Amino acid sequence: MSQIRMLVAVVVVSAVGFGWVSAQQQGGGSDALTGQDYGEIENLYARYSQGSDFQNAELFLSAFSEDATIVRADGSSITGMDALRAERTERYQGRTGDVGRRHRTGSYLITPTADGAKGRAYYVLLDVTTRPSAITFTGYYDDEFVRTPDGWRIRRRTINRDTARQ
Repeated sequence: MSQIRMLVAVVVVSAVGFGWVSAQQQGGGSDALTGQDYGEIENLYARYSQGSDFQNAELFLSAFSEDATIVRADGSSITGMDALRAERTERYQGRTGDVGRRHRTGSYLITPTADGAKGRAYYVLLDVTTRPSAITFTGYYDDEFVRTPDGWRIRRRTINRDTARQ
C-alpha cells in the first residue's frame, strides 16, 4: 500500500512541477522569455551584421520593425522602415556582395520587459581585406526588441562606440 501512495505522490509532484515549468515557458509571467525567444532575438544580430557585411539590404532590414530607430555613434538617427531602406539604397548604390568587413557580436544580455525585451551585445568590426585582419571599431549595441506578427524585431538600436580613455 505504501508503494501506491509513493507512486501517487510522485505523479502529483511531477504534474505540478511540469505545469509550473510550462507556465513559465509560455509566459505565465507576462515578462517571461522562452529559449526560442532568445534564439530569435540573437538571430537579429546576425541578420543585421551579415546584411551589412554582404550589402544585402533585405537581410539587414529584416532585423527591424516598421517603426524602428537606429541611433548612430555620432548621435544622428534614422527612423522608420522607409528611411532605413533609403539609407541602405544610398549606402550600397546597387552593389551587393562581400565588402571585406566582419561584424563579430557576442556577450548577449537579453532581458524581458513589459512590452518586449531589451538587450546589450558587444561588437568588433574587422577589416578582413588586410593581413592580418585589423580591428576597425569596437563597442556595444543597446537594443529594444518587439514581437511582431513576423517574429521578434529590433525597435530601437543605439550604437555605442568605444573610445580611448585618457
